[in-house]
Amino acid sequence: MKKITLLLLAVCWSASFCSAQFSASGDTNGAPYDEPRIANSGLEKIYVFKDVSNAELSFNDSNPLNWKWFRYEQNPTASVAVSASDVHTTSSSTVLDNVQAGYGYYVQSNDGSVRHYCFVVAYLPASFSDITFTTKGDVNTTLTLEPNALVSNMFYYTIAGNKKPLTRVFTLTWESQEWNSETKKYASKAHTSEVTDVWVIPAPLSDTNFFITGDQYAKWFGETLPITSKLYHAIAVQTNAIAVPQGREGSNELNKVNVLEYPKGASISGPAPLVIDFYSYPSEAVAFYIWTIYNSEDGTGAPLRDVRDENMNHTFLESGKYLVKLRVYNINSTCTDSTTFLAVISESLLDCPNFFTPRSTPGENDEFRVAYRSIVKFKGTIINRWGNVLFEWTDPSKGWNGTFKGKAVSPGVYFYLIEAKGSDGIVYKKKGDINLLE
Repeated sequence: MKKITLLLLAVCWSASFCSAQFSASGDTNGAPYDEPRIANSGLEKIYVFKDVSNAELSFNDSNPLNWKWFRYEQNPTASVAVSASDVHTTSSSTVLDNVQAGYGYYVQSNDGSVRHYCFVVAYLPASFSDITFTTKGDVNTTLTLEPNALVSNMFYYTIAGNKKPLTRVFTLTWESQEWNSETKKYASKAHTSEVTDVWVIPAPLSDTNFFITGDQYAKWFGETLPITSKLYHAIAVQTNAIAVPQGREGSNELNKVNVLEYPKGASISGPAPLVIDFYSYPSEAVAFYIWTIYNSEDGTGAPLRDVRDENMNHTFLESGKYLVKLRVYNINSTCTDSTTFLAVISESLLDCPNFFTPRSTPGENDEFRVAYRSIVKFKGTIINRWGNVLFEWTDPSKGWNGTFKGKAVSPGVYFYLIEAKGSDGIVYKKKGDINLLE
């Protein structure tokens, strides 16, 4: 029975709490600012008034005569009853007419079992004179702004008597650059951030002014308090490098690299000689570039090459794994950004066919061509049975089409002599016969 009674009391209190609520009116634009940030205070409402000369607090309930008003300055334990002459009732509300800022108010049921609390705060305007840019923290990723401002704290008291400041939120607007991977350009983009006590934002990538408005109370009362900072000169840098390998003709080359744009951090695999163009695509404040190629996957050991230019072209001739690292710096080297690529060069391979059909099944097996991968030096010779040289070539992607001085040779057996060198240092000396079939 006791549990049921407690449950019924809880339900009744909850219904009373949900159906009864505060409202306020009579400020310069009709209503005061209704503060939403009041968790863990015991207060149901905090109202910020610019002018309380005509202010009214209302507590809405179906039985308004069941409530009495009390006022306190810091702690409800030291509250005093509000004069009956300052209160009037309507069919659905009990209304306090003489409202003073800097005080807490509560209504209490006639039997003293239920209370509802609110607090009235006086609006104090904020003003700014300038903004200072500081060099705190990682200046390549964040920028700390310190406003030169006169911002008075506005306080309220919880029902436990604890003094708490209201959080003043200002709106900060500026422009920065943002990378567009489709156009491969940085484009200007407006940024907005709400700032309170600590004004830390992502470091802008371009020169910009900062524009401050607010806070939320000033905006509510129609006082935007705008200020524009002096020009901020960007020092943060960023690179969005890409790598583009050059393609080669030759259907007989194995494991050819895909000719496309590789983003920063990518691994690019292919046979030697692998030619890659590297592009840095820097942000506005970048002044210096260093491309470094290491003959190791982790970048240890002495570098193979340093290039101090915006872009770089390199031909990889030896098999292995190469770390390619780009570093960019601003004009005084206080900010840097870097990115890497991994170039994986295949080991070599060379294989020779034993027949070809230059005059049948057009388009298929029309030439004597080697199958190869990562061959960096090549010389091939075709001779007949009497040792006469019919054809020579130095590009392994090419081949012999079965002619001599523009005329087709007879079907039969011919011989090849091939000397080549692979990217891994392997020397190939191959000779054999080749059958020319109709």
